[in-house]
Amino acid sequence: MDAHRGKSDAAADVVLFRPRFSDYSVTAFPLPWGVLSIASSLRTAGLAVRIVDELALPDWAGPLKEALAGKPVFFGVSVMTGRQIQYGLRVSRFVKARSRAPVVWGGIHPSVLPEQTLADRSVDFVVTGEGEETAVELARALAGGRDGAGIAGLGFKRNGRPEVNGDRPFLDLDSLPETPFDLIDVERYVGTRFGARRSFELCTSRGCPHNCAFCYSPVFSRRRWRTMSVGRILGRVRRLIDEFRIDGLTWREDDFFVDRERVKAICEGLIREKLRIRWHADCRVDYLDGCGEDFLELLKESGCRALTLGVESGSDRILKRIGKGITREQVLRVKDRLSRAGIVQNYHFMMGFPGETDDDLRLTVSLMDRLMRNNPFFGHINGPSLYTPYPGTGLFEESLRRGFEPPSRLEDWADMDWHALRIPWLTGRKRRIVEDTAWNIMGIAQRGLRAYSLLKFRLLARRNVHVPCFERRLLPLAHRLRGGAYDR
Repeated sequence: MDAHRGKSDAAADVVLFRPRFSDYSVTAFPLPWGVLSIASSLRTAGLAVRIVDELALPDWAGPLKEALAGKPVFFGVSVMTGRQIQYGLRVSRFVKARSRAPVVWGGIHPSVLPEQTLADRSVDFVVTGEGEETAVELARALAGGRDGAGIAGLGFKRNGRPEVNGDRPFLDLDSLPETPFDLIDVERYVGTRFGARRSFELCTSRGCPHNCAFCYSPVFSRRRWRTMSVGRILGRVRRLIDEFRIDGLTWREDDFFVDRERVKAICEGLIREKLRIRWHADCRVDYLDGCGEDFLELLKESGCRALTLGVESGSDRILKRIGKGITREQVLRVKDRLSRAGIVQNYHFMMGFPGETDDDLRLTVSLMDRLMRNNPFFGHINGPSLYTPYPGTGLFEESLRRGFEPPSRLEDWADMDWHALRIPWLTGRKRRIVEDTAWNIMGIAQRGLRAYSLLKFRLLARRNVHVPCFERRLLPLAHRLRGGAYDR
């Protein structure tokens, strides 16, 4: 059976597509959780579904033509703000040229800007918020010759003008059907990580109760956090082990550690049921700063090998302004505690916030240096990524006041890509420091570049001497001249 077909060789009632989200090639494929969850609800309602994931299937045109030949009731696309919009529009126009199937967009960007998304001629409907129930109701309405009027969580066009219905209540996650992994080629998403030979992902909660000013979640999830029951979570872990021989797991969710008692119950269940996996999750610094040593020991005993901590800035002033709710000293305390517990630490940083000064940037670089220095359990630093003014976030209005001009058309949001974004307050030497810091952090992780990149990074972190990364400007050009993709 074709791994991207829903039911044997039968035509699909609904085709779901996950566009790629980067101009650069990638080596690991995150699971398309959004379309997988939509597909599970559609299947439970008796509809045949086919998933096409551009990340895992770059030559998608042939399979997609074949799927469209079955005249699906709609074609769904899941899209985030940024480069994924470019690829989402490309496939939507491809479908429009070859099929009468309505094109439905869902995901974070259409949820935040539904009217502007509907204004594009390639988009017929948008699903706002969680789309499992909305997709089922829409499929039934279209099959019966009806429009989207009255369907909660749906935007549509009436006489060419966008209309958006009211929000749909959040789902009970325990009510969701099992994930239909047979709709994808699972082996494309299995990797090696933290000593595990077959590492996979699992999503067991949604949302986040915090209010970080750079993050989409307060708008998308309205600061509501929800979880599956612990029994259901452990059952899903066992399924992955039994069906796919998984021995490693990343908890793919916005905020795994919100409820410490839930985490304890999961860890105790993994130990009790002898579900031997090595696992990794994202975590807030303040969660770990306030826990006891016994909690860290339980994490390690249950298989926790690494945690990724969202730090963002080394400046307490910036941390307060972005609503992060942590301090520089907390970060350093947690680093020491995790090192004593034998848990690897990865850190995420961000630069380019509105109002960020040269001193703030230096504090961020120096904190990165302190986290790496003499730390045998240091893993890596993600980023620093460039702050991007996403619509609906807490810093968006301040970005407008500082001269940022948001796109007026859907297709222009594709340029909201932190790799290449131009924001008015980040120019000249300050921008070069941000970009070169990210380049040096990447180089530190590469065997051939490590010593050279580390030297330049330490000069900046400890002596405030910026050595420009001329090679950063030359390498993309060399790759383009060779006709290849530039893989960061």
